[in-house]
Amino acid sequence: MKNGRAISGTVGIEWDVNPRVSVGSSLGNRGLKETPVTVRNHSAPIDTPTANESCACAPSSERLANELFERWNMALQTGDHNAVAQLYWEDAILLPTVSNVPRINHEEIADYFHHFLQSQPYGTVTARNLKQGCNKLTDAGVYEFKVVKDGKPQVVPARYTFVYEFRNGEWKISHHHSSMMPEK
Repeated sequence: MKNGRAISGTVGIEWDVNPRVSVGSSLGNRGLKETPVTVRNHSAPIDTPTANESCACAPSSERLANELFERWNMALQTGDHNAVAQLYWEDAILLPTVSNVPRINHEEIADYFHHFLQSQPYGTVTARNLKQGCNKLTDAGVYEFKVVKDGKPQVVPARYTFVYEFRNGEWKISHHHSSMMPEK
């Protein structure tokens, strides 16, 4: 449940409120009995429109994923940390490659890129896997960055996940996770 509203696929699975509902054999069925649960209107899924709502979905594709990544990569080339931060929604989360601190607003995201851009990064996607949803596009895979460290060019392989959301007529990043490859 989120904010008192169920996520789709979970309506009626209120085992934390109704201990008589069995949630499966993974809990060892500790004497729990399956009982029918009444679905209440106020617990409708937050991510699925109800019968009286409508939703228009923006088209997404591999081409769009390429364009969004290139827009982000070109913002890196400007050297302007604020320009990069503007590609993220205000409520975005950045779990960055070279920092242990999650960044959860524009100021923190801009601060991260202020330091990261000093290495003059240029990213190239080497492998990609896409998941498309309504007004959401998840692009996860492997990329590498050409950077300058201690005056010397280096290539840093990393894995990534970008979650893009379409809001108010535009696509921006709502979640970005990047980490260096664990094996050399």
